Amino acid sequence: MFFDVTIIGAGVVGLSIAKFCSEQGYSVVVLEQESRAGEGISSRNSGVIHAGIYYPENSFKTKFCVSGNELLYEYANQKRINHKKIGKYIIASHKNDIEKLHKIYNQGIKNLVEVDLFSNRKMKEIYPDLKIEEAIFSPNTGIIDVPELISALEGDIQHNGGLISFNTNFIAAEKIEHGFKIICNDGSSYEIDTRYLVNASGLYSDMISQKIDVLDEGHFSSVKYAKGHYFKYNGNHPFTTLVYPLANEFSSGLHVGFDLSGQIRFGPDITWVDEIDFSFDESLKSTFVESIKKYWPQIDSAKLHPDYVGIRPKLQSFNETMKDFSIKSFRDHGVDGLINIQGVESPGVTSCLSIGKHVLNLIKS
Repeated sequence: MFFDVTIIGAGVVGLSIAKFCSEQGYSVVVLEQESRAGEGISSRNSGVIHAGIYYPENSFKTKFCVSGNELLYEYANQKRINHKKIGKYIIASHKNDIEKLHKIYNQGIKNLVEVDLFSNRKMKEIYPDLKIEEAIFSPNTGIIDVPELISALEGDIQHNGGLISFNTNFIAAEKIEHGFKIICNDGSSYEIDTRYLVNASGLYSDMISQKIDVLDEGHFSSVKYAKGHYFKYNGNHPFTTLVYPLANEFSSGLHVGFDLSGQIRFGPDITWVDEIDFSFDESLKSTFVESIKKYWPQIDSAKLHPDYVGIRPKLQSFNETMKDFSIKSFRDHGVDGLINIQGVESPGVTSCLSIGKHVLNLIKS
């Protein structure tokens, strides 16, 4: 079997790349070890359409998030994917956090993101039950039904003649004259020849990188696992938008999220783990309650219940500041036909269509 483009991983990034490549007439196959798409990072996050406020202005995260925000709203409207431009407040609950809030606001301005700065008095009118000294409002932040997004991308790939091979493990890739010979296993071993190979395997991107025989170890990173818990809240609450307490340099904080049915949840926290494990640590509830009370003192802890767990594939360790997405092509590692993608965590869902277009351009160049 020969394909123009072989993509490892059927998360939103891998599917987006497959969508854009197949639209251009490339023969495409996506290899996915699970029985359905999006089972890793894509289905275990906040489902937020981010605006691109936090990240350095020249970073991939800003570039792909800001452009991806617009692309994702357009795509959601076109495909009738459930979504809502619900808006987000980033809040400072203490006066000594205001300077940090202003730095985030200024970063948002640099990133050409629409943001407003609201006073304590204004926030008292909007959220009288919350403890807020000042807040940034992001009107273009929203929420999206990620399973519907995944289904829409799958539909586009199939419509364009692309294939998604589930329950298929990538075993190894060997460089050949005009591309790669790939060994796969879907219960029995077989080979694929491909011109272009794209590693979009998320949590497994370092393990996959090691199986590409010509990729030098200096050109990929080990993935660190940042586990995040979400607790849902079953009861009355004051929230009508997303609310993000101020982040520190390692985490975006225990924020208030929504799903499309109106159910609210709090999270994610960040717990560094050594292996991929989606078990829920219910003992964290007291830590969650303590953190939430800093901005919502009236929370009823009896109405807070375990929801789900996600794991983010970070390129930085727990004591390092945030690192950018890593998207490396021939110009970076010298391997013709290989595009190696790592560290796509938040804002990965928002950025997925923009990343897909970027990778298509790398293939075409």
